[in-house]
Amino acid sequence: MSTFQDYLSHFSRFFNQYLPLTNPVLILALTLLIILFAPLLFRRFKIPGVIGLVLAGVFIGPKCLHIIQSTDSFELLSKTGLLYIMFLAGLEIDMQEFNNNRNKSLIFGALTFFIPIVAGYFVCIYVFHFSLWSALLLASMFSTHTLLSYPIVSNMGIIKNRAVQVTFGGTIITDSAVLILLGIITNAVNGEISSAFFIRIIISLALLVFSTLYLLPRVSRWFFRNIEAQASSHYIFVLAVVFISGFLSELAGVEPIIGAFLAGLGLSKVIPHSSILMNRIVFIGNTLFIPFFLISAGMLVDLALFFKGSEALIFAGILCVVGIFSKYIAAWFTAIICKYTKHERNIIFGLSVSHAAATLAIIKVGFDIGLFDQNVVNATIILILISCLVSSFVTERAARKIAVQEKEVVRKTSGDKPERILIPVSNPENIQRLIDLALLIKDQTSHEPLYPLSIVEDEEDAGEKINLVKKVVEGVAEQIASGDKKVEVLKKVDLSIVDGIVRTAKAYAISDILLSYKAQHSLSPLISSSVSENILAKAKQTVIISKILQPLNSFKKIVLVLTPNAELRSNFGRSANQINTLLKQLGNDVVIYGYGLTLKSFADAVNDKKQSFYRYIPVVSFENHEPVTPVQEDCLYIFLSARAQTVSFNYHVDEMPKQLSRNNEFTSFLTIYPEVSKALQDSRSGDITGNSVEQQLVKVKKITGKITGIFKKEEEEQEQEVEEEDDENS
Repeated sequence: MSTFQDYLSHFSRFFNQYLPLTNPVLILALTLLIILFAPLLFRRFKIPGVIGLVLAGVFIGPKCLHIIQSTDSFELLSKTGLLYIMFLAGLEIDMQEFNNNRNKSLIFGALTFFIPIVAGYFVCIYVFHFSLWSALLLASMFSTHTLLSYPIVSNMGIIKNRAVQVTFGGTIITDSAVLILLGIITNAVNGEISSAFFIRIIISLALLVFSTLYLLPRVSRWFFRNIEAQASSHYIFVLAVVFISGFLSELAGVEPIIGAFLAGLGLSKVIPHSSILMNRIVFIGNTLFIPFFLISAGMLVDLALFFKGSEALIFAGILCVVGIFSKYIAAWFTAIICKYTKHERNIIFGLSVSHAAATLAIIKVGFDIGLFDQNVVNATIILILISCLVSSFVTERAARKIAVQEKEVVRKTSGDKPERILIPVSNPENIQRLIDLALLIKDQTSHEPLYPLSIVEDEEDAGEKINLVKKVVEGVAEQIASGDKKVEVLKKVDLSIVDGIVRTAKAYAISDILLSYKAQHSLSPLISSSVSENILAKAKQTVIISKILQPLNSFKKIVLVLTPNAELRSNFGRSANQINTLLKQLGNDVVIYGYGLTLKSFADAVNDKKQSFYRYIPVVSFENHEPVTPVQEDCLYIFLSARAQTVSFNYHVDEMPKQLSRNNEFTSFLTIYPEVSKALQDSRSGDITGNSVEQQLVKVKKITGKITGIFKKEEEEQEQEVEEEDDENS
């Protein structure tokens, strides 16, 4: 017995002597080890890693083993994680889905605000016998929720699910209402409530919304366009925006998490969801900042409360029942009104049941102004722990079910052919923008890698060239592969660049070939033939020809031109959704030109039956080149064209990109040629007699245009020489 007491005494002296840790290096090292091993350990028992981080915070915190002494640096990282969660929630919102579900978000926001606050108010008045302001403030705590389980739905890949988007929209509504109510109650208790207070808070909130949703996207586009070469600066800019928006939110009289959420909404218009920058933002947040916040939330829990009598436990139990049950009722009514499945109802409940950020803010303020005592603080901390546990379990279970269902739907609708994008690269200068574009076009549900192809012609120095190109390509690919994106770098030396690309596309079952546009400067324009034209003639895959001269997120406007009869092609739906994937992520003003039936078919294909996503402008004919005349500054032109001899080929649409390049060499554009059938590919490989009359007329028009251009250029040169001679004589 004495031996055991000796060990216990020695153990106690050890803790008193060396703990808690105060060395910031040791604190950081221990915290990083927890972030590394806690999720791995709990996942082995099929428990969400989020719970592992929260429970780890409980045991190492000052109210349990007291291993870590909270420092200013730790608090800073924790605060950053809190803001980061709200920022990512706003950044990940799909504005098209949000607009589609705007009314449903309002419904959920109203239900998840009023149901918990009404239930909590009656419990506080008739069960706990609180005063008016104390009851109202504590009841408002039930209406708040923190998207603590956001990393779970992000890892499951269901961010775009309608129920998740509705929850994101409802979060900002209910949290904003509660935090505004907090400001009103605080001023009322302090006797500072007046008409001037309401005027000030309305004006300050309006300025906050204006600066984050209107000014921020414009400033960000300017920054990304002018600081393009320094990629690391983009992330620092984003992080600075989060903190500045949080500070402006405090100046407006609300919590900084509202400013961080609004900053995410504003930047969602200029940061594409599949871009390398977005990959960095999500990766660093989920790896570092958010885990720090989860650990710090767990450090607030005092396990000794469970052993100090039944009063605290009963009080905490009632708070937990009201907080969890009222959130479930709100999610249940939302699912009934919006006709959601039970798994979508559970995902709404799982995301909205966790109380952390705003709840802590309310309790701290209430305790400081004397409305709450220590029992309320202790019970609230227990509510935070239990609600976070419930949130993690329910969210992961429902998210897995939804993810499986969505994958099954995609498998049924997309067919057996995978989406594989080949990016041939012979000039390493263009690789960054080509891969950026491929990431934006790529279907987010596809797990196929990108295929950058380093290809050079077979010459004496081919080995040196291919290694140089491959090194640059691998450098860019590493930036993508650091997240959940896959990249498989290929290399090939061939006698012909075109044949090498075509053979590689066949070998890897490529669905899309992404090429960089190069203007032709041949001495004999009548017989010149570019690489892209030869690939269009020999390959049957979708071919995308790009000329991108500035960052994709810096364009102010996008003009889309749909070739006539595009809707008659069997793969029109895939082309439309591919374009829509790009348009949604760029988030700019989009104008679409096309024949009336083609526009309607495009809107139906992208689920825009009300034609509210974009501006649709019907045209009768493309002969006057209206969509590209005059050329607009900072505008990206996209052409859904077609190969010759297909039902949707149109000579005028096919010539528009070339006209743009001739008239303004600094204009950016994309030309998309959809996949052709095998039968058509065989017919195009025959001799010239199998070509249609229309194709011959097109060739005649092209040759005539080139001849006219040559003579016109010669006449202009002669006139210029005559003018120069006259100037010299004079």
